[in-house]
Amino acid sequence: MTLTGRARSRKDIKRRTAKQAFPTEWLKLVVDGVAKAFGSRCEVVLHDLTHLDRTIIKIVNGHVTRRTVGDTISEQGLKQFKNFPNVNLHSSLTATKDGRHLKSTTMVSKNDKGQSILALSINFDVTDMMSFNMAMRDMFGITDEGLREELVDTFGGEVVSTLNEIADNVIQRAGKTIPAMTRRGRIEIVRQLENQGYFLIKGAVKFIAGKLNVSASAIYGYLDTIQSEKSDMSVPTQLEKVA
Repeated sequence: MTLTGRARSRKDIKRRTAKQAFPTEWLKLVVDGVAKAFGSRCEVVLHDLTHLDRTIIKIVNGHVTRRTVGDTISEQGLKQFKNFPNVNLHSSLTATKDGRHLKSTTMVSKNDKGQSILALSINFDVTDMMSFNMAMRDMFGITDEGLREELVDTFGGEVVSTLNEIADNVIQRAGKTIPAMTRRGRIEIVRQLENQGYFLIKGAVKFIAGKLNVSASAIYGYLDTIQSEKSDMSVPTQLEKVA
């Protein structure tokens, strides 16, 4: 490559780097601005979706979900990213495990290839407002029919905490202790975790292997089985072909 070619290549790299950095730095300013506008009850988070084991790169009022920079995305956020990576989520009502109510909005930013790379999340603690609303409903005899059901979300801190809480939730729903589980039972646990995007997080295979008292290679085997079963279900039968 000629000197002119090298110089042009360096300029192209710098241009691409600057282009990639621009939305990140701009969105960090948005995080500060929104948090200042709505006060301490409003947590504003910027996620880097290219590193799911440590998504949070900017957060203000992190006391709302007890998270900080370097922590990871919530359970519902991970599930959203797995199943609907390019869909924005507006005004969803969630509840933390300690009983606080949050009104949440998440907006996704994509790169030139259409891949989701950043997410801006706003989590507003509406616990006191909802308590007041319930008191008023009780006072005037207004029923709660038609109110939307809340999702109880897991807002983990460090990635290990998030992996543990998501796994515990799935295992608890199975209704069996780990030693009493059959191979099929463990596969079903892994299937549910895979559906939630659990294995998008770095280190998830090793972690759940320890949790289920099996080797990492066994977990990979379960995932292969799940993928094979999905493929079998997608193959049409002779009758379906005729139809």
